[in-house]
Amino acid sequence: MYRRLSFNNLLLWSMLLICFLPGEGAGQKHDHIWFYGWNNSTDQPDFHGGRIDFNYAPPLATPDLRNVNMELYGHIMSDSTGENVLYYSQGRHIFHMGGQVMEGGNNINPGYWWDISHPGPYISSMSGLSIRYPGRENEYLYFHQRYDSLRTPPVCCLFPRDIYYSVIDMSANEGLGAVTSKGTVLTDAYNAGFGMTKTADNAGWWLVFGQHQSNIYHTYRVDSSGVHLHRFDTLGINIYENPEKVDQPGYSLFSPDGTMFARSDFWNGITVLSFDRCEGRLYNARFYPTEFRNTFTGLAFSPNSRFVYYNTSGQLIQLDTREEPEAYALDTIANWDRYHELDMLPFSDGFAFSELAPDGKIYISAIGSSRHLHVIERPNLPGQACGFRQHGFPLPTSNVATVPHFPNYRLEPIDCE
Repeated sequence: MYRRLSFNNLLLWSMLLICFLPGEGAGQKHDHIWFYGWNNSTDQPDFHGGRIDFNYAPPLATPDLRNVNMELYGHIMSDSTGENVLYYSQGRHIFHMGGQVMEGGNNINPGYWWDISHPGPYISSMSGLSIRYPGRENEYLYFHQRYDSLRTPPVCCLFPRDIYYSVIDMSANEGLGAVTSKGTVLTDAYNAGFGMTKTADNAGWWLVFGQHQSNIYHTYRVDSSGVHLHRFDTLGINIYENPEKVDQPGYSLFSPDGTMFARSDFWNGITVLSFDRCEGRLYNARFYPTEFRNTFTGLAFSPNSRFVYYNTSGQLIQLDTREEPEAYALDTIANWDRYHELDMLPFSDGFAFSELAPDGKIYISAIGSSRHLHVIERPNLPGQACGFRQHGFPLPTSNVATVPHFPNYRLEPIDCE
């Protein structure tokens, strides 16, 4: 049974979540509504769009008829109350809450992959991150990224490269918004994806990414004056100096408390670096090699920032960041149970992409069309105590690999003195 949270229940729920997500009581619920799934062009209800609303306990999943296909790429931004969707994207355009392309929001992430994705969604695990523009009322920054071919044949060798940011003014067009600056290039180089966390005083944000086939990291500061390069850090080993290592695209993100930055590689392993929110500085790099190779991988931190959950399509592992790489830091939590939706091979429930949700659980999408998400119920706990349930969260309509990604909007400031 789903219930809308009353004021008293919402207050109690918020107090409980303080134990899981830093700063939950501060509001900023930009991540409380998720979109997924197809558009409404088919007459089969199972293949329409869907939404998940985390303003309910448990989260409420419902069908959502819309014109936009959001397979794999599902970016979405809500207002600070978590009640109203402001804009969303399937990686090729930016749409306003009315379901039409926002003024100035057409044709983002241009290039080879855009062309072959058209007219479908932009097939990418890098669904971008949005934040309120620091110090600017009604303005938002949407950081997004395009894929390109690094080697031939292109289908096997697509890598994230250019990182862009677009400015969205939600006061324009009677609240429907307008993209006032589109696709400003942050970097035009291949990289390993990016993550964002708040500055120590919460007046701005840090954005970090690692260079392709390199142990060089770039840190940018985002504040009311714009986006600025802050520093470079060269840290840890460069695993790609080994000629036997083949660089594959992965995913990058910050821990909820902003003290760690993690980077995964589809074929090689996970790099974890410590981060100083005061100085915007990375340090103490550790590399954890993995033996699980696959082109679908997910990466998510536990709410307490201790554990990293890494998955291929067939295996989920837990990394304890308190352990050094030479110790037994990796623990296999589960292997895919070989379940196929509708008993058909394309409808696989293997593990795809993951995201830490506002309810303190981690949700993992399936690689094929599936009416379920996998769920890590208690990700703060070690080993099997984390409570992983395969296809444990039912969906009313089918989803293909889509989960949105968000930074921690509710991270509290810290005293640098």
